[in-house]
Amino acid sequence: MTIASKYHYTTETRLAGVEFTTFSTVLRHRTTNQTVEQVKSSDTHLLLRARQGFVRFADHQKGVKITLFATRPERLQMLRDGLIDTLANAMPGMTESLRWTDTSETGTPPPNLHFATVCHVTPLGPAFLRIRVKADDLSSFQNDAIHFRFVLPPAGLQDVEWPYVGENGATVWPQGDKALHRPVYTTRWIDHDAGLMDFDVFLHDGGRVTDWAKAIRIGETVAFMGPGGGGIPQTDKIIALADETAFPAIARIAESLPAHSTGQLVLMAAGGIDCGYPIVVPDGVKLTWIDPEDRMALAEIAIAASAAEPDHYLWFAAEKAAAQQVREGYKTRGGNPQNAYIAGYWLSS
Repeated sequence: MTIASKYHYTTETRLAGVEFTTFSTVLRHRTTNQTVEQVKSSDTHLLLRARQGFVRFADHQKGVKITLFATRPERLQMLRDGLIDTLANAMPGMTESLRWTDTSETGTPPPNLHFATVCHVTPLGPAFLRIRVKADDLSSFQNDAIHFRFVLPPAGLQDVEWPYVGENGATVWPQGDKALHRPVYTTRWIDHDAGLMDFDVFLHDGGRVTDWAKAIRIGETVAFMGPGGGGIPQTDKIIALADETAFPAIARIAESLPAHSTGQLVLMAAGGIDCGYPIVVPDGVKLTWIDPEDRMALAEIAIAASAAEPDHYLWFAAEKAAAQQVREGYKTRGGNPQNAYIAGYWLSS
């Protein structure tokens, strides 16, 4: 079976004047992480698997031919955006000349930009709001990509500009005083047939989405980009740790675990269990709540727990410095990057 037989959405482009061997060496170095896997490699070809699909590079007429494969148009655009961003950092100035075979998208909103209507808001304890929206098509939101970017215009802006696909295939975002706020959120619940989706907002001082959520009106239109990010781990052995910013993601994962699963969840929140956020875990998974007196304590618990049970999937999301500490500790002990998700969800000032 070929890739194209399953990944029906595809597009191609070419980087002229680029020597393949040098290009592939630079690219391998840039994509050494837990989200990209090298599938095949030779002197003339390189095949990578990413969360959104496959990317194939081939030595072609004194340049490099690039082919993308995805299961849906939304994922094809996210794959392309990720690739162009990687190439722009690796080879500045080379990506502006890219031209893709699916030129019909140029100048139009990217296919992964969705609009929805707010239809319900529910408080979850003192620190969260659950927001339900209705959209025309949420079929691309599946268990392998449970996140999205909420797209929020500046408060009070009347003439809102939305992103569009540029000539080189990348998503072009408005700049300056029309720049859009794009924080990442989690699809907490979804009904594909009804076109309904829930996401939870953690209420905190100074948050732009917090200000919006507190003043939300039923029936207003919202925008979001996705899906993207990590998915639900396919495991029955898990060590998962999170602060409030990652409660929606860890709750979605916990309720999706097989009934016989074992492991532990450690959650950090002001007031501990009294924060009121609902979490359900299988009987064999221990649930522990801790107060945020020492934010780095969560990282220390993660490193120790993962070392004690190295066969368990490690899932960690919290402040960026804490995530970096866990990432370094996991790498030092030789942890398998494919058996972990470690992410910084916010940056301490």
